[in-house]
Amino acid sequence: MKKGILLILLLILTIPIVFADITITTEQNIYNLGNSIRASASVLQDKDFDGLFKLEISCGNYKFQYYLTQIFLEANFRQAVNPELPPVARPQMLGNCSITGDLVTYDDLIIEQKDSNGFSVTNQLNVLPVNTKITALPGDIIKVTGVINEAFGNNVLKASAEIALDSNSYPIDAVGGKFNFTLDLPKNIKSGEHTIGISASDAKGNSGSSSILIGITAVPTYIKTELSSDSMLPGSRIDITASLYDQADDLINLSLGLELTAPNGNNVFKKTVQSNEKIDYEFSQYAEPGLYNLESTYKNLLEQSSINVTTIREVKIKYENETVLIENIGNIPFEEELTFILESELKKYPLTKNIKVEPGKLLSIDLSKEVPLGVYDIILPIKEGLGPVQEKADETLQGAIESAQESLGSLLPENEEILAGNVTIHDNRPAYRKIASGFALISGAITGADGVLAKNPLIAPIILVILVAVLVFRYGRKPIMRLIKGKKEDDENKGNES
Repeated sequence: MKKGILLILLLILTIPIVFADITITTEQNIYNLGNSIRASASVLQDKDFDGLFKLEISCGNYKFQYYLTQIFLEANFRQAVNPELPPVARPQMLGNCSITGDLVTYDDLIIEQKDSNGFSVTNQLNVLPVNTKITALPGDIIKVTGVINEAFGNNVLKASAEIALDSNSYPIDAVGGKFNFTLDLPKNIKSGEHTIGISASDAKGNSGSSSILIGITAVPTYIKTELSSDSMLPGSRIDITASLYDQADDLINLSLGLELTAPNGNNVFKKTVQSNEKIDYEFSQYAEPGLYNLESTYKNLLEQSSINVTTIREVKIKYENETVLIENIGNIPFEEELTFILESELKKYPLTKNIKVEPGKLLSIDLSKEVPLGVYDIILPIKEGLGPVQEKADETLQGAIESAQESLGSLLPENEEILAGNVTIHDNRPAYRKIASGFALISGAITGADGVLAKNPLIAPIILVILVAVLVFRYGRKPIMRLIKGKKEDDENKGNES
């Protein structure tokens, strides 16, 4: 044991003791694949030395010796060592690396060992656009410019690049580390934010990418108006939805003008609505028939739609308090000649009237001013647009109509209908009409084929005088008395004045 220790000590004493200082520096702290890793080394020792100097790169588990040279050192003199063929960064070297310098004897005994500063190897390129954010309109022409650098900042002499927007891509060449491309934006590009992707690669296996954020301003392009129906009955309700779209057929949430004009040119309504807002409008029961023009507007954009309001020719007829009421419930003036038949047990009275009623208006016919006192059934002819609506005042009137329908229904023609049955109508006719009616009635009885005059012509003058006197006394007494009374009052007023 003691002999072994002694031999080791003797061996150590035989080794020349040399104190050396090794310095190793690299030009860059990061390298791309294909770059030459240039390093400068120098060795300083305090005694003369003849041996070997080697350099080895270590990148994780990957190591290789790339330089070995014979070196002669003079004491206290620093000698530089600069390999003429520096190593090239390889894919196996990706990551953190360092260079180790060894000063060794010819027997491969390490005299001194030193590591360089750390550096890294990467395959990433830096793509640097001039503008990283752009605002544009559809159809604009924009410039995509920038540089492509290696990781340390050196320009890439030549690279292939690609510009991509949405689903479109455009290959370009980057020369001298610069790229310049003119991009025509589609006219129908969607509004909002888009990304312009820029990717680049070189022949050495390095690549990089970047992006430009581009904001596309929405351009109102057209208006679309949706209607629940384009043909309406008066009194109906319609749903209207006006929507503003941009260049990419996407909705824009802005305010629109909405205006409806009647066929006669009058404004029905004018309002402001939000795009894609559904509104409803109810046409009047008496709305003018024809085509209504609906305009949806936004600045210089205009969309026109037509709404057809159909024609309704209809009246509602009812009997109430000795009066026939005719209401125009259509949307056009009702003009028609109507004949009402007032039938009593003794006689039928046809009553013909030229009717003209405007939409929404009511016309009344006072039957007490048309026929003598009596109990009547009121019969109405059935015509197009003529809808008798028998709105009864009470149950008694309803029963009378039903009774009349039972008794006369089978006798009435198909084109006639009972408006009221078994109703009492008083005689409020003017005196002249009563006289004429009475005269016609009596004269018919006297002058007819079986009349008194036909049988006794000699007494005709006497009978006629008596007839006139009776009629005047019956129907004209009140007007004559009023006339006499009025004259008497006038005489008294004159006497008071004198």
